[in-house]
Amino acid sequence: MLKELKKVVEESGKDAQEFQQTANYVIANQFASAYKHGQRKHYLLLESYQEYFDRLFDALGMKLYINENERLAGVLPVQREAFVRLKTDETLFLLVLRQIYEEKIENFEVDNGFVATNTHTILDRFVHLVKREIPSETRFKDILSLFSRHGVIIRGKTYEEDSKNQIINITPVVRLIVTEAYLRQLESFNGTDPDEDDIESDDSDVEITSETNQD
Repeated sequence: MLKELKKVVEESGKDAQEFQQTANYVIANQFASAYKHGQRKHYLLLESYQEYFDRLFDALGMKLYINENERLAGVLPVQREAFVRLKTDETLFLLVLRQIYEEKIENFEVDNGFVATNTHTILDRFVHLVKREIPSETRFKDILSLFSRHGVIIRGKTYEEDSKNQIINITPVVRLIVTEAYLRQLESFNGTDPDEDDIESDDSDVEITSETNQD
């Protein structure tokens, strides 16, 4: 890969550090959006030099994903051991986010692939759909932090009139990691816990890399 890096640097006229920084960013954060502050440069490099990054991430057991329409780029795991084991509440909140996202898309309430909602709406939907009590404030913040690290959401400001209600932007990433099969699980979920405390994804379902599952 060092030879390929040297070649792409010579052809592009860019510094090798730029390619290294972008690779490190994506490995750490999984996705980069051209519409998000601080990520645009990484997206543009991934888009412009797809062949190099495709080979690089393939060697690391990942597959490069680029959607030029939504201006979104990132990596998805290939090996099963790279998948994150999600707890039941984490999986259910992902499903809720995906459903909210699809409703907003259908109503054309979308801005560059992002849809806006808030924490109160997410919690209300969680209770209504899955018939469970909302988690503690600390637990909910932990779940939001996990989704934020994986690029599923972008947390915004809190409302002046309600400091406990925060703006949440759901990104197109939610469509990548929550498939239609997972979405159908929400419709059949009856509010009871499954046999296992954790729900583990397979190759066609939730594809979150374990490398980013850390603070």
